Amino acid sequence: MDAEGFYRYLMHTRRRLWDTLRQVPDEDLSRPLLPGDGPRCIKDLVAHIPAVEDGWFRADLLGQPMVQDTLGRTPHSADAYWHHEHEPLGDLLGYWEAVETDTLQRWPALMTAAQADRRVPVDESRPETISPDEVLWHVMQHEVRHSAQIVTMLRLLGHQPPALDLVFLAAQ
Repeated sequence: MDAEGFYRYLMHTRRRLWDTLRQVPDEDLSRPLLPGDGPRCIKDLVAHIPAVEDGWFRADLLGQPMVQDTLGRTPHSADAYWHHEHEPLGDLLGYWEAVETDTLQRWPALMTAAQADRRVPVDESRPETISPDEVLWHVMQHEVRHSAQIVTMLRLLGHQPPALDLVFLAAQ
Protein backbone atom coordinates (compact mmCIF):
# COMPACT_ATOMS: atom_id res chain seq x y z
CA MET A 1 0.00 0.00 0.00
CA ASP A 2 1.25 3.45 -0.81
CA ALA A 3 1.56 6.20 1.79
CA GLU A 4 -1.44 8.18 0.57
CA GLY A 5 -3.63 5.07 0.60
CA PHE A 6 -2.51 4.25 4.12
CA TYR A 7 -3.19 7.80 5.29
CA ARG A 8 -6.70 7.56 3.82
CA TYR A 9 -7.19 4.31 5.76
CA LEU A 10 -6.16 6.18 8.93
CA MET A 11 -8.67 8.93 8.16
CA HIS A 12 -11.41 6.33 7.84
CA THR A 13 -10.50 4.63 11.10
CA ARG A 14 -10.30 8.01 12.86
CA ARG A 15 -13.92 8.68 11.98
CA ARG A 16 -14.96 5.33 13.44
CA LEU A 17 -12.91 5.92 16.56
CA TRP A 18 -14.10 9.51 16.98
CA ASP A 19 -17.74 8.46 16.61
CA THR A 20 -17.24 5.87 19.34
CA LEU A 21 -15.42 8.28 21.66
CA ARG A 22 -18.24 10.83 21.34
CA GLN A 23 -20.57 8.20 22.85
CA VAL A 24 -18.33 7.48 25.87
CA PRO A 25 -18.96 9.39 29.10
CA ASP A 26 -16.36 12.06 29.82
CA GLU A 27 -15.46 10.47 33.16
CA ASP A 28 -14.41 7.30 31.32
CA LEU A 29 -12.37 9.21 28.73
CA SER A 30 -10.62 11.01 31.61
CA ARG A 31 -10.11 7.99 33.87
CA PRO A 32 -6.42 7.19 34.37
CA LEU A 33 -5.74 3.62 33.29
CA LEU A 34 -2.02 3.77 32.52
CA PRO A 35 0.61 4.39 35.20
CA GLY A 36 3.53 6.76 34.77
CA ASP A 37 4.30 10.28 33.69
CA GLY A 38 3.16 9.88 30.08
CA PRO A 39 -0.35 9.30 28.80
CA ARG A 40 -2.71 8.01 31.48
CA CYS A 41 -6.17 8.23 29.96
CA ILE A 42 -7.88 8.06 26.59
CA LYS A 43 -7.95 11.85 26.25
CA ASP A 44 -4.17 11.97 26.70
CA LEU A 45 -3.73 9.67 23.70
CA VAL A 46 -6.34 11.58 21.69
CA ALA A 47 -4.20 14.69 22.20
CA HIS A 48 -0.88 12.91 21.63
CA ILE A 49 -1.61 11.25 18.27
CA PRO A 50 -2.18 14.47 16.30
CA ALA A 51 0.60 16.28 18.20
CA VAL A 52 3.09 13.73 16.86
CA GLU A 53 1.79 14.10 13.31
CA ASP A 54 1.85 17.88 13.69
CA GLY A 55 5.43 17.95 14.95
CA TRP A 56 7.01 15.44 12.60
CA PHE A 57 5.18 16.49 9.42
CA ARG A 58 5.16 20.25 9.82
CA ALA A 59 8.14 21.11 11.98
CA ASP A 60 10.56 18.31 11.11
CA LEU A 61 9.77 17.53 7.47
CA LEU A 62 8.50 20.87 6.18
CA GLY A 63 10.08 23.37 8.56
CA GLN A 64 6.70 25.03 9.03
CA PRO A 65 4.89 26.24 12.17
CA MET A 66 2.84 23.56 13.85
CA VAL A 67 -0.96 23.64 13.80
CA GLN A 68 -0.94 23.61 17.60
CA ASP A 69 0.89 26.95 17.56
CA THR A 70 -1.74 28.56 15.34
CA LEU A 71 -4.46 27.26 17.68
CA GLY A 72 -2.72 28.40 20.86
CA ARG A 73 -2.18 24.81 22.04
CA THR A 74 1.59 24.89 22.45
CA PRO A 75 2.43 22.98 25.67
CA HIS A 76 4.94 24.63 27.96
CA SER A 77 5.72 21.63 30.16
CA ALA A 78 5.73 17.84 30.03
CA ASP A 79 2.57 17.83 32.13
CA ALA A 80 0.82 20.17 29.69
CA TYR A 81 1.98 17.98 26.79
CA TRP A 82 0.75 14.71 28.26
CA HIS A 83 -2.25 15.38 30.45
CA HIS A 84 -5.59 16.41 29.00
CA GLU A 85 -8.16 14.81 31.28
CA HIS A 86 -9.82 18.19 31.96
CA GLU A 87 -10.09 19.25 28.31
CA PRO A 88 -13.36 18.73 26.46
CA LEU A 89 -13.20 15.87 23.97
CA GLY A 90 -14.54 18.22 21.29
CA ASP A 91 -11.49 20.48 21.65
CA LEU A 92 -9.11 17.53 21.37
CA LEU A 93 -10.87 16.18 18.30
CA GLY A 94 -10.98 19.68 16.83
CA TYR A 95 -7.20 19.84 17.01
CA TRP A 96 -6.90 16.38 15.43
CA GLU A 97 -9.23 17.46 12.60
CA ALA A 98 -7.20 20.64 12.07
CA VAL A 99 -3.98 18.61 11.84
CA GLU A 100 -5.58 16.24 9.35
CA THR A 101 -6.88 19.12 7.22
CA ASP A 102 -3.46 20.73 7.19
CA THR A 103 -1.76 17.41 6.35
CA LEU A 104 -4.07 16.91 3.39
CA GLN A 105 -3.37 20.44 2.13
CA ARG A 106 0.36 19.84 2.45
CA TRP A 107 0.35 16.26 1.12
CA PRO A 108 2.21 17.07 -2.14
CA ALA A 109 4.91 18.92 -0.18
CA LEU A 110 5.14 16.02 2.28
CA MET A 111 5.61 13.56 -0.59
CA THR A 112 8.37 15.75 -2.02
CA ALA A 113 9.99 16.02 1.42
CA ALA A 114 9.73 12.24 1.89
CA GLN A 115 11.92 11.76 -1.19
CA ALA A 116 14.60 14.20 -0.05
CA ASP A 117 18.11 12.93 0.47
CA ARG A 118 18.60 14.07 4.04
CA ARG A 119 18.40 12.77 7.58
CA VAL A 120 15.99 13.89 10.29
CA PRO A 121 17.02 13.80 13.96
CA VAL A 122 15.01 11.30 16.00
CA ASP A 123 15.17 13.57 19.02
CA GLU A 124 17.13 16.69 19.92
CA SER A 125 18.87 14.81 22.73
CA ARG A 126 19.93 11.77 20.64
CA PRO A 127 22.38 11.29 17.76
CA GLU A 128 20.20 8.92 15.69
CA THR A 129 18.55 10.08 12.48
CA ILE A 130 15.98 8.65 10.08
CA SER A 131 15.09 9.36 6.47
CA PRO A 132 12.12 11.60 5.64
CA ASP A 133 10.32 8.55 4.22
CA GLU A 134 10.84 6.76 7.54
CA VAL A 135 9.35 9.80 9.31
CA LEU A 136 6.23 9.49 7.19
CA TRP A 137 5.78 5.80 7.98
CA HIS A 138 6.71 6.28 11.65
CA VAL A 139 3.93 8.85 12.11
CA MET A 140 1.31 6.62 10.49
CA GLN A 141 2.44 3.51 12.39
CA HIS A 142 2.48 5.56 15.59
CA GLU A 143 -1.21 6.35 15.12
CA VAL A 144 -2.07 2.69 14.58
CA ARG A 145 -0.26 1.71 17.77
CA HIS A 146 -1.88 4.35 19.94
CA SER A 147 -5.31 3.77 18.39
CA ALA A 148 -4.94 0.14 19.46
CA GLN A 149 -4.18 1.35 22.99
CA ILE A 150 -7.36 3.43 22.93
CA VAL A 151 -9.34 0.39 21.75
CA THR A 152 -7.92 -1.66 24.63
CA MET A 153 -8.70 1.10 27.12
CA LEU A 154 -12.28 1.29 25.83
CA ARG A 155 -12.63 -2.44 26.40
CA LEU A 156 -11.21 -2.15 29.92
CA LEU A 157 -13.83 0.51 30.62
CA GLY A 158 -16.62 -1.77 29.39
CA HIS A 159 -17.26 -0.04 26.05
CA GLN A 160 -17.45 -1.66 22.61
CA PRO A 161 -14.70 -0.22 20.41
CA PRO A 162 -14.99 -0.01 16.64
CA ALA A 163 -13.24 -2.47 14.35
CA LEU A 164 -10.25 -0.59 12.93
CA ASP A 165 -8.28 -3.37 11.23
CA LEU A 166 -7.29 -2.68 7.65
CA VAL A 167 -8.54 -6.09 6.52
CA PHE A 168 -12.10 -5.26 7.58
CA LEU A 169 -12.03 -1.87 5.91
CA ALA A 170 -10.34 -3.03 2.70
CA ALA A 171 -12.46 -6.16 2.16
CA GLN A 172 -15.36 -5.61 -0.24
